[in-house]
Amino acid sequence: MTKRFCRLLAVLLLLASLLGGCSDKTAGQVFRLDILSEPSTIDPQTASSDEQYLILLNTMEGLLKMDENQTPTEAAAESYAVSADGLTYTFFLRKDMLWSDGKTPVTAYDFQFAFQRLFDPQTQSPAAVNFTCIRGSSAALSGEGSVQDIGVTAQDDDTLVFSLEHLNPSFLSLLTTPAALPCNEDFFRAARGKYGVSDEFMLFNGPFFIYSWPEGEYIHMRKNTNYHARDSVIPSAFRLYIREENDLSRLTGGAVDAAAVSFAELETLDETYGAVQFSNILWAILPNLENPALANLSIRQALAAGVDREDLSGYLAQNQQIASVPVPPAVTLGGASYREQAGDSDELDELPYTAAELFQIGLRELAADASPSLTLICPDSDGIPLLLSQLQRQLRDTLGVFINIEPLEPSELDSRIASRDYDLALCPVKASYDSPEAVLSQLYGGESLTGWQNDQMAGYMNGAKNASTASGVLSSYRSAERLLTQNGVVLPLFYETSYYVTAPSVTGLRFSPFGCHVSFAEGRKKG
Repeated sequence: MTKRFCRLLAVLLLLASLLGGCSDKTAGQVFRLDILSEPSTIDPQTASSDEQYLILLNTMEGLLKMDENQTPTEAAAESYAVSADGLTYTFFLRKDMLWSDGKTPVTAYDFQFAFQRLFDPQTQSPAAVNFTCIRGSSAALSGEGSVQDIGVTAQDDDTLVFSLEHLNPSFLSLLTTPAALPCNEDFFRAARGKYGVSDEFMLFNGPFFIYSWPEGEYIHMRKNTNYHARDSVIPSAFRLYIREENDLSRLTGGAVDAAAVSFAELETLDETYGAVQFSNILWAILPNLENPALANLSIRQALAAGVDREDLSGYLAQNQQIASVPVPPAVTLGGASYREQAGDSDELDELPYTAAELFQIGLRELAADASPSLTLICPDSDGIPLLLSQLQRQLRDTLGVFINIEPLEPSELDSRIASRDYDLALCPVKASYDSPEAVLSQLYGGESLTGWQNDQMAGYMNGAKNASTASGVLSSYRSAERLLTQNGVVLPLFYETSYYVTAPSVTGLRFSPFGCHVSFAEGRKKG
């Protein structure tokens, strides 16, 4: 009788689960996506790659997150308040949060410790400089102060207070990025230096957790039943396959449910595939300021002024548009397009000399009898070498300088740019969060792509942070990006539009132009 009863109970439970599932046939499904690089770590405070962001912003949750309109909204924080002077932010955390072990509460102290790690010089966080508006953070980063004294204070388990040294209009957006994710101090110390290197040495507080990670194959995430908003998470899991390159047939053949695609690939897909697009990437030529000829301001200004963008526009692909200033159209400020507010003029026509005159001035300053020999490295992707060939002709005809074009594989291009082994480099620049600062901070400073350090530039950037009005913020950022172009530190060429496509049966995936590409929590499949 006991065995028969157990069998009957099992059947009834199975039937109940099946009937329960009839209310939403799209719930509990598994989503699949390819990634091109396997992360070496998923430590939030040191994350820098798109793959790391993708994993962390699906498995972790900060005080705030971006909603479908790319606006910061409450996440681990139930509410928050900002002081009248804009220098104090108080966050009130939800009381029902647990880490993925199912027993450890997520508290304000976890966020306090995360920021102490962020500003610890030993962490070497690439994102720490973005948060130096926090009181005492710069001193801690330089080693002159203590991380215990920074302006991030847990008043109790549920209350976290940030004290800023100066205003930062992007502060709420910054709190949605991986660097601001929590870290449990006891777990971190128990990991003994291995924190984040695998799922074994991570705790998660977001919609999913890493269930398995066979090295070099895939990373499998399951729904986190300890997540405070677990009832709103629709899929049961998602899997990231580690691939060497993108392959559209993986999407069309049903192996994955979404993919980043090129414009040419998008054109081959029919209307049943869902698509979103963002004009979010700047392509710019970066002169190597360590090259004696390019260290000369007049030479750089001559190169910048010698670019005829109207002529180049005829050589662009359909997902590209001419750029004269650095910040791409996807970036907003105060809830509206920054580019529309700031305009798109680089004002190089206000220089007192023509491009040819500037070049000759530079040669005289260098005491050079002939034009410098310069090579421009670039991606070997479709269309770019042809575009640069036209630029090559422009500069030869206008300045009398011949620039050699050297197309490279993406990995070699990245390596050469990172080591500054080039004269000129065509480089993509993409914001990791929604602010002009996210682009401009990559283009100036000793550790930036350009290595350019300039007091006036620093003044404009600090002015944007300290401005008390929206117009003041806009004016400071506008002045900063034009200073970059007028000094020939950055030669913007074009903006590129990114495309993300979902399979015909898929809805509810959310894509972002910044950092994390896909949010899976609301994903559904038909049938």
